[in-house]
Amino acid sequence: MKYLVSFLVLVIFILTGFVAYFVGRQNALPSSVKNVPISIPPAVTKTKLNPDLPTSVPQATSIPLQVIKGGGILSFPHYQFKANANWIYSREAEGTDNEKVIIKNGEYSFSITQGGFGGAVCLYPGDADFEGPSSRYNKYIEITTNSGDKLRRSTPENGQGFSICQSTQYGWGVPTLYGHISLTVPNNPTPEMLKEIDEILSSITKIL
Repeated sequence: MKYLVSFLVLVIFILTGFVAYFVGRQNALPSSVKNVPISIPPAVTKTKLNPDLPTSVPQATSIPLQVIKGGGILSFPHYQFKANANWIYSREAEGTDNEKVIIKNGEYSFSITQGGFGGAVCLYPGDADFEGPSSRYNKYIEITTNSGDKLRRSTPENGQGFSICQSTQYGWGVPTLYGHISLTVPNNPTPEMLKEIDEILSSITKIL
């Protein structure tokens, strides 16, 4: 019994020593290795420019304008109008009493003819029939020239082609003050070309 007590005391002593050793070793670790935060620098992404891409947006180029003059035949005035340079100009005349100024752009043609010819009344929806030369139109685009004259690019009832009528003290009729204005267009004219023709009409100016 005496030896058993001595053995147990020895075991307790040894265990106490081991516990004290490990606790002391843990406390002896340097503070620099305890919970040291590690900072990672953010990744830097480099963007490479594509040398094949343009560095600037190209500007749209505009078509230069040309000024076309004509007129002065019989009682008609001299005039001028502007058109893009891609319209081809020509002039036809048979003697001194008539003149036809023409510009063409592909299937589109615009002309002003001065000479001796009669007139006609332009009738629109709501207008009463007229006893005499007349044409009836179902729709129109109204345009004011650079000289303040009011024109209508009129579509006939059959829907084909256009006529240019002018407002006078007697109503709407043809020819205009500048002569007979004629338009030739394809069966399905584009809105862009019709807009360009309207701009030509609006640029007409009487030369005094």
